[in-house]
Amino acid sequence: MKSMTMPAVCLGALLFAIPAANAQDSAPIAQEVLPLSQGVSSPSVSLHDAIKTALQNSPFYAAAIDRSEAMKAVTSKAGALPNPEVSFEMENFSGSGPYSGTENAELTYGVSQLVELPGKRSGRVNAARGEEKKSLFEREAARLDLIRDVVTAYATLVAAEEELDVLREEKSMATNVYDSVVAKVDAGKEPPIQKNKAAIELSSSNIALERAERSVQTAKRVLANLMGVPSEGLVALPGTLPEMKSPLGLSAYADMIASTPDNLAYDASIETAQSNLSYERAGMVPDPTFNVGVRDYREDGEKAFLAGVSIPFPVFDMNRAGVRRAGHEYNAAMLDKAQALLSSETALAENYELFANAYQENKTLNEVVLPGAQEAFDAARIGYNAGKFGYLEVLDAQRTLFDARKQAIQTMLDYYRAMAVIDRMTAIHSTQTQKEKTP
Repeated sequence: MKSMTMPAVCLGALLFAIPAANAQDSAPIAQEVLPLSQGVSSPSVSLHDAIKTALQNSPFYAAAIDRSEAMKAVTSKAGALPNPEVSFEMENFSGSGPYSGTENAELTYGVSQLVELPGKRSGRVNAARGEEKKSLFEREAARLDLIRDVVTAYATLVAAEEELDVLREEKSMATNVYDSVVAKVDAGKEPPIQKNKAAIELSSSNIALERAERSVQTAKRVLANLMGVPSEGLVALPGTLPEMKSPLGLSAYADMIASTPDNLAYDASIETAQSNLSYERAGMVPDPTFNVGVRDYREDGEKAFLAGVSIPFPVFDMNRAGVRRAGHEYNAAMLDKAQALLSSETALAENYELFANAYQENKTLNEVVLPGAQEAFDAARIGYNAGKFGYLEVLDAQRTLFDARKQAIQTMLDYYRAMAVIDRMTAIHSTQTQKEKTP
């Protein structure tokens, strides 16, 4: 019998080389899940620390990170070559006559390899890279979403705490006015009806104070949930909010939209769709499969090499539907981006109006209205104690003062809410390092 050492060695070397060539693409299928932070060290928290803690503890942001990491594996898989196929055949055995056993059988050992034509693997890889880019931009968008929500919740808590302080002062003043009215009624200087009015005003202050206390607790729970910490004892520090400044011009914010992660994610979707279109067009030409092997003729102990190629004949499926689908998806991706820009510009204009109005109203309230209301109330109270004004004048001045204070708090909250939305839309807090990591 002739030796088959050389064919067997060649075949074995081929089988060994293919997985070795792909070994560099191998990666662990799971990573260690790190524990989340357990909370902040102090219940008094600055805005910066609130954002930092939320980014550490948020399942929403952690999920976005994992999705972006998963897309890296998709890109790696897209670049892998097709696996070879190993085959074994036995012919002319267990029949009749001389073929009743296996002495005259023919054994064939073979390897088949699909060879992708140019444009297919590159198109698949480019499409996966586009999806990977998109996932990175979506990860950054999730980060910006969380920052926006934390800023809004933090400002809401600050406003709730400040309103609670105002209502406590209002109750204290209402109590003082009530005591003063009671004294005048008892002295016969005021009719009894004024005592009832003062009591009603004091009761209204109590109701408003209780409502404000509940609002503070709700605001604490919202912020604590975003941060992933207990809400008990959580206190916001008003001085850590950004200074209220006059907004830039609308065009300055509009110019930032094109470079936001959201818009760049649409660019990545267009890139993916374009790569998919190229891949589908390349798929109109079928890939050949090459076969090599060794045949062992056991009847006479001879050996022979086998070689062949097979190519699918595109009669029923020429992948025209795949090309049409990819073409429409490419057009849709470009239209999605155009619509997103229009929607962003509309939303920016609406929020900019709220932003600018809140700033101007708050400025007017603090510089003009509040000083005047405080002066009027002080004068009314002094005049009432001196017998120059009636109770109604004091009550009206008191309501004007505290309404102005609460309005100033509300415009402050409106300012920071609109600021958080505009900062999110323009990606003010976007990290440059994230963009630099984008492939």
